Amino acid sequence: MTKKRIGIYLILPILFLSAGWVLFNKYIRPNHYQLLYPYSIFQFRDLSPAETRVGEDERLEIRIVSGEEADPFWIDQIPVTAAAYKRFLSQSGLLAPRYRNEYRIYWDSRLYDLLPVVFVSWGQAEDYCEYYGGHLPTEAQWEMAARGPEGIVLYWDDNTKAFNKANYDNFYKGKTFAGWLPQGQTVFGVMEMSGNVREWVLDWLITPGQELNTGPWQMIRDQEQGGYGRILKGGSYVDDVSHLRLNSRDEHDPNSPGINRGFRCVYEE
Repeated sequence: MTKKRIGIYLILPILFLSAGWVLFNKYIRPNHYQLLYPYSIFQFRDLSPAETRVGEDERLEIRIVSGEEADPFWIDQIPVTAAAYKRFLSQSGLLAPRYRNEYRIYWDSRLYDLLPVVFVSWGQAEDYCEYYGGHLPTEAQWEMAARGPEGIVLYWDDNTKAFNKANYDNFYKGKTFAGWLPQGQTVFGVMEMSGNVREWVLDWLITPGQELNTGPWQMIRDQEQGGYGRILKGGSYVDDVSHLRLNSRDEHDPNSPGINRGFRCVYEE
């Protein structure tokens, strides 16, 4: 074998590795998926400074104590996943939601099981929670779990990007697996209260500037419609940071599911 041929054999791998590194840095590395870690209830139980338990739907719940007059309650650590929702349908005998073609692709593939479930209406989300002995959080409960006793509005400076803490601005080009950004957890250890999917709560939006309703959850759930839709909290993967502020509100027709609308449940003591 000539020296020239040996040189070619040595140079070609270096060229391929260099080209691969350039492509990785240009198309993969900017997504920062190397910062993400798979979620498990056993791994993230240790991250929560609050009391935890495994609920009836086999998912981790965190106890929220406000230190004020509000009663303590339990809340799901992460949004309800597609896998958990499918398990609920199997146990309850209810039919899977029906939507447009993009929903069928999302629903039929096991690749999406660890993503937050979406394309679920307000009523379907509440059915899930009630089946396991809970309900959708009131807006006041959701904000207490998200903002903590200090009333935090955002977990990072408004003038900085924090894609290691939340999935927003379509930075990851879609939804991320529930629980994959642990650096964005709240002071109680609740995850993804900002970004990934907007979350249904019990309340109607009565007027845009309304105060938090701190009445009994049954009253809030059964309240008559106030001219707007049911409230969604937390923002989603396609929203800018203004929607992610923990005191912000979005609203939507409760009978209208969507690609960026999910939920989590709370459980009274």
